[in-house]
Amino acid sequence: MLRGLILSVWLAMPLRADPAPPVIDPSVAALQLGVFCALQEMNQRPAPGTLSGWIHVPEGEIDFHWPDRQIVPAQIGLAFGVKSRMTPGVFASGEMRVYRPGRTTPETWDSTFTDLSDQFGFFRFDREDELIPGTWRFEAWAGETRLYAVEFEVVPTAALPRIAQACGAIS
Repeated sequence: MLRGLILSVWLAMPLRADPAPPVIDPSVAALQLGVFCALQEMNQRPAPGTLSGWIHVPEGEIDFHWPDRQIVPAQIGLAFGVKSRMTPGVFASGEMRVYRPGRTTPETWDSTFTDLSDQFGFFRFDREDELIPGTWRFEAWAGETRLYAVEFEVVPTAALPRIAQACGAIS
C-alpha cells in the first residue's frame, strides 16, 4: 500500500527539467539573470510583436531579489529576466525574443545593446493566463547574431512557496 501511495504521489508530481545553462556570444561582457518582485508601477511602451502589444519599462534600476535563479514560481507580481552589457566599444540595435512554453513563435520587441548601460529584458506575470509552467527562453539578437539565450523553468507556486509569497514583504 505504501509503495502504491509513493508511486501515485511521484506520478502526480510535474516533470521538471533543469534549464539549460546560458549561451553567451563573446561580444557580451556581462550577463546577469534572475527573479525579482515587480509589484511597483512601471511605464509601458508599444511592442506590437508581443501578445499584449506593449512591454513594461521600469522607472529606475531593478535588482534581482533572487540572482542566478532560473526556476521561477508562477506567481502574479513576480518577474524574471536578463541584464546584459556589451564589451567596450560595442553598440548594436536588435531585438529581444521570448519563447513561451509550447510556442515556436517568439514574442519580440526592439532593443539596443551597449557597453554604456545594462540592457534589461524581462517578463512580469500580470494576469492569470500568463502563469504558464514550462520552459521560457529569452534570446537577444543583433541582426543575425544571437547575443545570448537564457532559459527559465516556470513551476507551480507550491514548488517554491517562499519565493511565491515573499513579494508582499519585499515590495
